[in-house]
Amino acid sequence: MAERVRKLVEAMRRLARKGSVSALHRTVEKSRPEDIADAVSHLAPAEQRLVFSQVDDPETAAAVLVQLDEADFKRLVQDIDFTYLVAVLDHMEVDDEADVIALLPEEIRERVLTAIETQDKEHVEEILAWPEDSAGGIMQPLAFRSHESTTCRDAINALHEQTDDLEMVFYLYVDNDNDQLVGVTSLRALLTHPPSTPLSEFMTTEVITVHPETDQEDVARLVSRYDMLAIPVVDEGRRLLGIVTIDDVVDVIKEEAAEDMLLMAGVGDEDQQIGGSVFTAAKQRALWLFVTLFGGMAMAGIIGGFESPMDTKKFAMLAVFIPVMMGMGGNVGIQAATIAVRNIATGHATVTGAPTMIFREVRIGLLMGITFAILLGAYAYLTTQSDPLLFGTAIALSILSTVVAAASFGLLVPVTLHRFGIDPAVATGPFVTTGIDIVAIFIYFFTCKAMLGL
Repeated sequence: MAERVRKLVEAMRRLARKGSVSALHRTVEKSRPEDIADAVSHLAPAEQRLVFSQVDDPETAAAVLVQLDEADFKRLVQDIDFTYLVAVLDHMEVDDEADVIALLPEEIRERVLTAIETQDKEHVEEILAWPEDSAGGIMQPLAFRSHESTTCRDAINALHEQTDDLEMVFYLYVDNDNDQLVGVTSLRALLTHPPSTPLSEFMTTEVITVHPETDQEDVARLVSRYDMLAIPVVDEGRRLLGIVTIDDVVDVIKEEAAEDMLLMAGVGDEDQQIGGSVFTAAKQRALWLFVTLFGGMAMAGIIGGFESPMDTKKFAMLAVFIPVMMGMGGNVGIQAATIAVRNIATGHATVTGAPTMIFREVRIGLLMGITFAILLGAYAYLTTQSDPLLFGTAIALSILSTVVAAASFGLLVPVTLHRFGIDPAVATGPFVTTGIDIVAIFIYFFTCKAMLGL
């Protein structure tokens, strides 16, 4: 938390607990909407309501609401007067307005859609028609556009007339007689060409576009790859439906990063760290822990299967190195899986890129395995009383095999999941950890049994 926000949270919490409403009102009035929203997210529910009730400017309230996460928004919107809510929505950009309306209870949503301005209603309903995690669901329907025969002078005059209606103007999109998107140009190019120059003479005709059904993560990847400030959304007839701007892309990246972090921790989509149903949270976490439970049972079965032919002394000697094998294998696997998920997210794990990535990870695993095999084998040689050379060699070969297998397994699982359309972030959670533990235990006991004749 930034120092400024931390101090703001402390001040708001202190004033709210004291009931110093007038002082709290002055504090809120002097604060930026982004800081108010950040502060609200760190307050208790009662304190949140009191703080938000001090925001009497609809425009400021609109800016605060769009910054809140879903849980805090739903908590605060319950206490907002309907007339004031409509006034707040009127101060939002259309795409933000659609996001907020989508979170409202169904009965309030219908009333709001009836109450807001007709033009806004049409745009909001257009956005709500698409999945919320698609390009259509996050697009801004209003974009700066002109016909290809329009001159620079006329385009600039049109921009002056549309300034109040447009959220962000980064590019000018160019249509033909059939309303098809045929080009795009920057505002810099528009201003640096002679006023009488038609747009068709200098526009870029190779326009990177997305369809409304395109997943928001793919949209963010394209914007990042081509360093764009906005990307147009077109239908099958290449008619411009809207644009996805950089601020929405940043939100998408944050959402996807948070989602991947939760998946990697094995807690599903649990995004309510304080509030929310305890039963739901326990169920989401338990589903992944079952993987660990059954994996532990499988490991117990493997160890038990190798234990019966061994005498107690030999088994105890091998048991000393079990935590090392599991720990090394698990860490190497998580590293490989994390790199794989990262490459998939950035688009590097393509059909042609995946084999190269796999071959590279195997070589890395082999190099690390040789290093650790020398170190652990030497340690086993120095600490073992009975046949130290053979035992140290068995331990060295076991750790080498385990590290190489863990690196390969950790990489292959997310790549395979991605091929089947499953979020690869789940691969870095309990699934890979447990799988590698099983592989490591099996390799360890199988190698030692084969080499030591146990």
